[in-house]
Amino acid sequence: MIDELKEEIYLYNLLRQLFLKEPNGELLSELAKINISDDNQDEVKYGLMLMAESAKKNKNRIENWEEELATEYARLFLGPQRPAAVPYASFYLSESKTLMTEETINVRKKYLEAGMVVRDLCRIPDDHVGIEIEFIFYLTQRIIELFESEQREEASKLFEIRSSFLSEHMKLWVCSFADNVLEATKEDFFRGAAHVLKGVICSK
Repeated sequence: MIDELKEEIYLYNLLRQLFLKEPNGELLSELAKINISDDNQDEVKYGLMLMAESAKKNKNRIENWEEELATEYARLFLGPQRPAAVPYASFYLSESKTLMTEETINVRKKYLEAGMVVRDLCRIPDDHVGIEIEFIFYLTQRIIELFESEQREEASKLFEIRSSFLSEHMKLWVCSFADNVLEATKEDFFRGAAHVLKGVICSK
């Protein structure tokens, strides 16, 4: 279990950077160094390949590409009108398609229960996809730390919270969100991010 979590934490670390804010030049340059073969791929590897190949194509114009991705990030996830891929759980899980519903409050309670303090609490609703990924990253990190320090019972409790949050909450809406991203953009960088997200969350 711990070995699997150690592999997953790298993916959650990447995903939180991809969806919390527009990508920066350092991240794009690092992605350009990754080599992934295109044979026998699952969705995660396919998504990573799309992002890496896109970064390689643009590695000599990182600053300009960074600006283009920032513009596309805003169009996809920010607006100013309704964004092409709304990044909030409440939009997908409420019949009215509204934000800041009871679902948002329930998500906040989960964070508090597990001891995570949400940054930008007043600026971004708690059920933003990036913050939910940050929560899974936090839980995964804590589980590994607790397990390796022989605090197995506490690690098990957090693992149950993690499993429940993934299967009973994130899986119910993140797959639709990722499909919306794939439908809304032709930019391989964000298409790749959506495939990685689907592979990590929807295959569980």
